[in-house]
Amino acid sequence: MLKKNSERLYAISPEIEQVIHDGQKLLSYIARCGNTRLDPEVTEVIIKAKHQLANKEWSSADETLFLVNYDKLAEVVYPVTVESLDAILPEKVLAETSETGTGKSLSGTQDKRPATRAERAVAWYRRYTLLALVLLLITQIYYLFGKDLSTNLHGIFTDRENNQARLSQLEPGKAEAGVLAGKVERLNQQLDANYKLLMIWNQIWSLGGTFSDSLPRYFQSKYELTKKSLSRDPEANGDKLDTLELERSLHQARILFFENILAADAILQVLQGYILPLMYGLLGAFIFVLRSLMREIKALTYTFSSEIKYRLRLTLGALGGMVIGWFLKPEEAHSLASLSPMAMAFLMGYNVDVLFSLMDKVIASIKQSIGKPETSQGPAPQVATAKGGEAKA
Repeated sequence: MLKKNSERLYAISPEIEQVIHDGQKLLSYIARCGNTRLDPEVTEVIIKAKHQLANKEWSSADETLFLVNYDKLAEVVYPVTVESLDAILPEKVLAETSETGTGKSLSGTQDKRPATRAERAVAWYRRYTLLALVLLLITQIYYLFGKDLSTNLHGIFTDRENNQARLSQLEPGKAEAGVLAGKVERLNQQLDANYKLLMIWNQIWSLGGTFSDSLPRYFQSKYELTKKSLSRDPEANGDKLDTLELERSLHQARILFFENILAADAILQVLQGYILPLMYGLLGAFIFVLRSLMREIKALTYTFSSEIKYRLRLTLGALGGMVIGWFLKPEEAHSLASLSPMAMAFLMGYNVDVLFSLMDKVIASIKQSIGKPETSQGPAPQVATAKGGEAKA
């Protein structure tokens, strides 16, 4: 097939046909946005290609001219691309209707259009941001409740022991002894209340598990031998047997008490040093992704590569928050403008580039100090030579 100027025509390849359709999308975007100017000659070539495609009039010269001008068009609209337009702008969905003999539609409704890739991404990140926020609030409240209980138990137990020691040194008839006895009773009640709540707190993280109050083997044998010895004359040693049982019960209760305290303190350290900083960093990364996603959708620059970048950002944000939990202790927060470790973890998750820049600087300084050549101890001794080239004696 020949054109009027005897130039040979050939069928348009699927790739060039797709590029022609892409050119029409970019022209439509320029016409809608109204803030981008395009050379009229470029516009003419792009539009002419569409009609040549419809009329099947295509030559190598047309293809060369079209690709050159398409490159100019893509340069003008950058960073907007065909991929970003397809990911953000919805496609028109034609409703499938069945007509009756009178020409009217049976349903008269349109099918719901499928969500765009950008809409699905916004829905996904919004949903999981709220989920991360709810989980963080639950974990934070759980941590604060357990922290208060543990602190109260340590303080009340110490106060009770001190008051009991003072009470044992006073005579029973004195007024001060009665005051101290009442204070010890109140401390016992406060201790029991906090201890019960702490056991419930421990059952949550242990999924209903409880601790054992069994005695160590040595103390178990000691109590059994003492009881066996006293049981030989139960009438004479009745009070001693009762005292022995009370001591045994007290020993078991204290074992169970300290087990709960130690376990709670360990879990609190894990929450403070690992779990909470990771969750704060993850939340900061989610908020950064939502803000970036909003900017890209507004600028029509969101693409599939942005989705990959955002998923990696979530992982890096969580790791960045956990790294802050490793290296920053609560007592060191005052040196950082009174920011708590959790606030620092959130900021590092939001802008993880700052954290990795600091790490790169630290590593670079370490490498520089390791590779620095050692200074010489002094100038090398020079050998004096006599005339004739021989060394002096």
